Amino acid sequence: MSSAASHSLHVAVELTGFGHHPAAEGAPGNLPMIGNDYWVDLTEGEALLDLTAFPANVIRIRAKDLRDAQVQRAGIRAALAADGRDPDTVAVLVDLEVLIAPEARSARKELAQLDSALTVSRVPVSLQYVGTPSGLGSLIADIRAADVADGVTLLPLALPRTLEHLVGETIPWLQERGLVTASTAVDEVLGRFGLPPRQRTLAS
Repeated sequence: MSSAASHSLHVAVELTGFGHHPAAEGAPGNLPMIGNDYWVDLTEGEALLDLTAFPANVIRIRAKDLRDAQVQRAGIRAALAADGRDPDTVAVLVDLEVLIAPEARSARKELAQLDSALTVSRVPVSLQYVGTPSGLGSLIADIRAADVADGVTLLPLALPRTLEHLVGETIPWLQERGLVTASTAVDEVLGRFGLPPRQRTLAS
């Protein structure tokens, strides 16, 4: 029986410096990550995703829109099948730039302030979401439900607030709907900013 990695919804995060926005360093309230750049899957699934695994069990893609990501995923799965591999053993994760806040207006304002510090306009490297933690959760759920991708690698534009909202609200929002199970890596990523582990509550 295959591990069927693509049957699980995966939410990974890539952390770097003060965040992925080029103006994040020095922005009010931003803190740098402790240690080197870091990629980790925040959710548990049939398989442990590892970017260094051979043969690969996770492939990251960047896309200009949801349709582009869907086409790329279909092409990757077809190529895996042609090579004699079970496509369900490889998770295709699309990169998603994120900036979230309790109110969408606040998130948009923060991004506008970051962008205003640049001398040239910034073009997102892949898909982008700016809004609320629950809105992000809904988008991630839709991405998986529509077979756009098997999950996402989130690229927080500013840190650590977006990360705190992600692990404190977005992941629980997905977990409450039975879509993901948070991994112990959630506490590990918080520790990289000197933040305490999240309090866990038992499902009723």
